[in-house]
Amino acid sequence: MKNFIEAVDRLPDSSCGWQFESESTRICEVDLSPVFAVYRIETIRDLLFAACKRYAGRSALKIKKEGSYQPLTYTELRDSTEELGTAIAKLGLQKGDRVGIIGGNCPEWAVSYLAVVCSGFVAVPIDRDLKEREICRILGISGVKMLVVGPEYLSLLPEELSELPDLQFLVTMGDQAGGPGLTFPEALEKGRAAIVGGDRSFAETTVAPDDLAVLIFTSGTTGTSKGVMLTHRNIASNVVGTSCHVGINQDDVLLSVLPLHHTYEATAGFLTALYQGATICYAESLRRVAENLRETKASVMLGVPALFEAMYRRIRAGIEEKGSGKFALAKGVASLSELVLRRNVRRTIFRSLHERFGGALRLMISGGAAINPAVSRGYRELGIDFIQGYGLTEYSPIVSVNRVDSFKDGSVGHPLPGSEIRIVADEIVVRGPCVMKGYFKNDAATSEVIKDGWLYTGDLGKVDKAGFLHITGRKKSVIVTPNGKNVYPEELEALLSESPFVLECLVWGGPEKDPSLTEVQALVVPDTREFDQSFEPNQYDEAKITDVISEEVRKLNKELANYKRIKKFVLRHEEFEKTTTRKIKRYLYTQKPTPIKKKRWH
Repeated sequence: MKNFIEAVDRLPDSSCGWQFESESTRICEVDLSPVFAVYRIETIRDLLFAACKRYAGRSALKIKKEGSYQPLTYTELRDSTEELGTAIAKLGLQKGDRVGIIGGNCPEWAVSYLAVVCSGFVAVPIDRDLKEREICRILGISGVKMLVVGPEYLSLLPEELSELPDLQFLVTMGDQAGGPGLTFPEALEKGRAAIVGGDRSFAETTVAPDDLAVLIFTSGTTGTSKGVMLTHRNIASNVVGTSCHVGINQDDVLLSVLPLHHTYEATAGFLTALYQGATICYAESLRRVAENLRETKASVMLGVPALFEAMYRRIRAGIEEKGSGKFALAKGVASLSELVLRRNVRRTIFRSLHERFGGALRLMISGGAAINPAVSRGYRELGIDFIQGYGLTEYSPIVSVNRVDSFKDGSVGHPLPGSEIRIVADEIVVRGPCVMKGYFKNDAATSEVIKDGWLYTGDLGKVDKAGFLHITGRKKSVIVTPNGKNVYPEELEALLSESPFVLECLVWGGPEKDPSLTEVQALVVPDTREFDQSFEPNQYDEAKITDVISEEVRKLNKELANYKRIKKFVLRHEEFEKTTTRKIKRYLYTQKPTPIKKKRWH
């Protein structure tokens, strides 16, 4: 990574190559120069000091209070980080001690994260949607000594904090006194007073690239939670690599929607945005995203497919109301202008639609799961650049990403600079500076996924001749049919979800424990809004819904090889339970029954 950074410092003459290998056979070699210039950082502390110096005086973070968005400048961010970091050190924590953070997206969360990792402590971001039992489990396993918590999440902690013997200090993100521990303003004031008194502990702290920065307990789709250890080098390398191909500049406003405790948002939507000098505005809720886009004039938004697809459905519904013919004519005019005049006039033609989102939205970035290519193309037709990437917490997390000037819908782009990818027995294997240090206190699990420096992702994929990576499924969810064929559920789910009558679906091998009885089956949640638009309320019932979905499955099956065809489906009228990044928790719906053992009588 060091050589790469040095090369990038000499832009525009530099270039980076990535080699894709399938076992021992070379598929292709891609040579793409970074699009955007980057600057050297080796730790998150480097990032904080460099960004706050480069962009001093500009707004770094904004949150809505009393009806308007209130700013915190880069200079104020650095000062608050130093004050909180000093206060934590004054409480007696030692380098390497763990500090938990639970709360909604807000400047206090961001300052807490930066203060912890830039002071040599280890941040433990915790999913705010977890129940008390799981939160206590994480706090106990990680040995958290201090916890910064939003006031609304205090109820998730045990009444007697003595149940957590390692926990010694509590800071509440609110400013109302009377609760346990210190309030956030009190902690800042404690640090500020110490600095005025000559305390230089934060200023003189040293953080090494290979120091542990973050301990993240994954909330995946398999039901197992492991603590991922990420170093400063891991995260800094990911920020720089992502910045080479995704341009978020100091004129941009990024609307932060996804929870900050998730690595995708923390690295890409928080640290990378700060590294590039953007202003981060925190959305009030998923329901108010459109309103917040208008209020903040946001130009960039990170999200997951479920969010972008829901937004696109509403856009399409509005288009249908006004007449799809007019929309088709407008698209034709835009395409002709690009072809003949070589001018992109889509933002002008669809101005009224852009105004619904504030008029400045230029870039959407999707991650966390595969998105329907028709949706990404649809946004691009409206004049909004749309790209998607791929990653996992164990890689800090971005592995690959499309670029605005080099993309393929349906793919997850090219790997980050300095990363290598192999396809081994259909599994994606990656090596580079972003590979985690390991799983916390779990050497056995670590050795299962990291072999000779290569991270075995558990995801299945392929690389095309142009070097674009395509995800084909998840290793643990592959359906093996009785005749030995492999069926990838994610592929069928993406195709079935193209039906307007399907809100979401899950494909699996059925509940039968006997492998000889395995067959491709689906759980389908119908889109009632589409049924309401297509039929009068008294014209459809459960039987009609079943008939319509049956026809959609039949049409899909005609396009599939026989062994991939969906043999059976079951309707659900509640959405699937999901992780905080809106991925279905498959294990809740695909458990095979445990055979009842007959008791022998003697």
